[in-house]
Amino acid sequence: MESDGKLWQPHSQRPRRSPFAPVPPKSKRKIGLNMKIMKNPENIYHRAAVNANYGVSLPRINKRKVCVNIQKLVKGSTVPNLTVLPSAHRNDPHFTPVPVLQKDANKGILSLLQRGLIPPTARITWQNPPFKHKAVPLHSFEESHKVTTKALPLVTPGKISPTPQEDALLKKQKLKGRSRSITGYSDKAPKTATSKILKPVGDYDFNICNGIISLTAPDFVAFKEHFRLAWGSIFSVLEHIVKFLQDYAIPEVKVKGKNLISLLPEFELKNKLTRYDILSMFENPLHIQMLVSRPGQRYKGQNGKVEAIKKIQATWKCYKARKHFVLFRRQKWASGVIAIAWLLHCHKTRLRRILKESRQRHLENFRIRAKHLEANWNLIKTSRRTIIHIPSLGYHETVREYIADFATLQNMQLGRLCDIQDANVTVIYVSSHHMNEELKLYYQKLLSLHAAAKSGNVNDRSDLKNRLKIIIPEAVDFFTKHHMCLATHLMYSPKAIKRIKNLIQGKEAYIVGGFLHRDDLAVADMLGVPILGSEPELVQLYSSKSGSKRIFDKANVPTPPGAYDIYSSEQMIEQLTQLVTDHLQIQRWLFKMDLEFGGNGTAFCDISSHLSCYKWVVKESKRYGYEGWNKKWAHEPALLKISEELAGVLAQHAQPVNGKRFPTWSKFLHTFLSQGGTIEAFPPADSITNLTVDMLIEPNGDITVLSMGDQFHAESPFIATGTTVPQTSVDPKVLTSLCLQIGRACKKRNVLGYLSMDLVTFIDPITLEQRLWATDLNITYSDQLALTQLTLYLTNGTLDCNLGTFNVPHFIPTDTETNLKSDPPLSTIEKQLSSSTSRYAVMTTQLRHSNLSLVFYYVFLQMCKVHGIGYDLEDRKGTVFVLYEHVKRNKMGMLTIGVDLQGSLMTFARNLFIIHQEISVPNMQGETNFKTIINDVETIIGVTEENKIRFEELKSKDVKKTCRT
Repeated sequence: MESDGKLWQPHSQRPRRSPFAPVPPKSKRKIGLNMKIMKNPENIYHRAAVNANYGVSLPRINKRKVCVNIQKLVKGSTVPNLTVLPSAHRNDPHFTPVPVLQKDANKGILSLLQRGLIPPTARITWQNPPFKHKAVPLHSFEESHKVTTKALPLVTPGKISPTPQEDALLKKQKLKGRSRSITGYSDKAPKTATSKILKPVGDYDFNICNGIISLTAPDFVAFKEHFRLAWGSIFSVLEHIVKFLQDYAIPEVKVKGKNLISLLPEFELKNKLTRYDILSMFENPLHIQMLVSRPGQRYKGQNGKVEAIKKIQATWKCYKARKHFVLFRRQKWASGVIAIAWLLHCHKTRLRRILKESRQRHLENFRIRAKHLEANWNLIKTSRRTIIHIPSLGYHETVREYIADFATLQNMQLGRLCDIQDANVTVIYVSSHHMNEELKLYYQKLLSLHAAAKSGNVNDRSDLKNRLKIIIPEAVDFFTKHHMCLATHLMYSPKAIKRIKNLIQGKEAYIVGGFLHRDDLAVADMLGVPILGSEPELVQLYSSKSGSKRIFDKANVPTPPGAYDIYSSEQMIEQLTQLVTDHLQIQRWLFKMDLEFGGNGTAFCDISSHLSCYKWVVKESKRYGYEGWNKKWAHEPALLKISEELAGVLAQHAQPVNGKRFPTWSKFLHTFLSQGGTIEAFPPADSITNLTVDMLIEPNGDITVLSMGDQFHAESPFIATGTTVPQTSVDPKVLTSLCLQIGRACKKRNVLGYLSMDLVTFIDPITLEQRLWATDLNITYSDQLALTQLTLYLTNGTLDCNLGTFNVPHFIPTDTETNLKSDPPLSTIEKQLSSSTSRYAVMTTQLRHSNLSLVFYYVFLQMCKVHGIGYDLEDRKGTVFVLYEHVKRNKMGMLTIGVDLQGSLMTFARNLFIIHQEISVPNMQGETNFKTIINDVETIIGVTEENKIRFEELKSKDVKKTCRT
């Protein structure tokens, strides 16, 4: 049965087509086709055609399909050879006839005649003739033809004479007395009725009690008599109904004859009835459905015990099979997981081995090319060469993923393009951003100004297209959210690699990277060129905060009091307690992570002001005196008290510099201990100055100081915003000597390439002497160096780090040159002094303003031109912008060159103020650091003005003393 759980709904009544509907006159072809179908009982549409035309529903005879075993086809003859008399002997009267065998006789007389075994004129007699002649009886027309009803399954109680049309249909149907019995019919002999049953048409309902149909019930007799033409199909439906009622032990139901007849067409098509169909034939289907749905009702009917036994056995077998299947599935799943895990492990192991071998091969090739570069460096740096600039920041992945707009950060060193100042150099710059035509045109015009700066003629321009190529790796468009360094993007960009190979083919070339990564070695191996730099492992080691401390210790340069290589909280508390006890004059202590940069991994805490025992420790130190306090036994009571309070003080008062990434001290401490870090003293002075020094350690061992600048800070004293070049805070000779010591220490550890050092200077409050501490070391090409190269390119000047001066040549007009020909010759020093002027530069790459993205670059440059913000080629002073990309446009760099430091700072601040006023709105919601930079620059201007006044006073006092003497 189907639809066991479906709730019964009344069956839709289908309109019945009249069996004697008139045939349309224009349907002869269709009628002919129907007649052919009705004449062929084997046709699949025969029963439907008879039912449609005559209303006769022939019973469906279920024939089992004979399973035919399809054997393999064998090619060849399947008919055995028969005996055939040759034609030459058939007409020969002297030929003795061939004896006829039994197998030939079985083929028949016709076969024997055709094969010539029997002469065609032979006389043939039959022992048993196939036909017997007999007279046919003739009946009169009045005599009716009687059909025996002995084999009929159902007998009507009375005889109702059929109409002539129905009698003709019965004769056409030719029923041969099929005997079928319905289980449950009563065995009582039917009684004949002489009178017709008076029932209204369409109301032939009958009852079935206990699954047995009463053949003598008037309702059933009337139903059978009325629908006798379709009784074959009705008989099959009644079988299904009786079986259903007996299976579920339904005591009594009333069958709706009209509903039963409406289901006949559907039953003839499907040859089966669903529970829904059977229920639709009853008068009260909902009640019957409730009885059928009652638990255990099936087992109350016929063969209920057998069905219950089957159900119990099937349930138990299902339970056992399900139990074994669940166990098997669990084992199969576990085996699959183990197999997949093992395959993945083997695959990862194989990949690790392949990667390890590949990286080792890259490293060996790097060392071989480094030796070649060292041996031929003196020749390479003076001959024609190609420099491939890859400003990649290969920091650790845990550091890169937290850097916002990492791609723009790798594109801030566009000043590297200025290496084309050397006529022998061709530059290939790998950019992390696409450049539109507007940006390319801007840099073409900017770089073409060098000819005017060199010759003094403002109309001169140099065409540098053939010596400058900017390449963008195609992988930057595919890996947009992976925070990959530029070297990794280039490694996964075969088109860019191929283009660079074509550009450097047959030429001397080398790579100048950024913060080197192991993928830089892979790129160098693909291109087959050396790298001007150290091995990535050395870069990662000595650029960390703890690694730089090791370099400074070996170089024997002054550093802040502190400790490094801290990896546990107990070690940190112990080291910090000892440092606080040894240096009571230090108020603020800094905590720096090893792998972070730019102040992101820095936190500070004013420990002395929050220690309750600090005053007692100071009294104890005074009581013991300087010599006594330096002994360890004197520190023990102070160490105990400080260590007890230190953890709580740090938890409450320590402040991370980057509050967005590390909102609490606990999160900072977790990352600090996982990476390792250092503890460092903050200078005990109200006014401090940070410096940045850039150096180059060449492959042949020469060490050159390239740039020195004083830092200025906008957002935090621990994050550098820009620098002023040259530096004016420390004696240049002292600073150069200290940097060269650090350079030599790096050289001993095979560190090559570009270095950037951070230092801090201040006035010691106790001795009133200037102190200089080395605080940080980065083995990379810095932003300050890139902007310094741009400054020298635009001014054609020279930066002398030993003297701390930045000079540009002074161009003398032509008429003045002719007048000077008659003058006596000047000395070399006098010529140099007369032909050069001093310059100062204020530079930054960290300008940020949200509203800059609302203004296109050509509009921005026109706006600056209107306000007089630009670069003067004749005086070689003014302002130049460094534009990074054309999509977001919310960051940029700015370079301001002036005659003196104070004037350069004032011009720098004025430019920022004008730009901020032009692009800002009163209620601006975006981010900007313009205001904080302006405030910090104004503070620096005030300090420089005060220092200038003091310098003049000291100078006047010295003059008076010399006059008195």
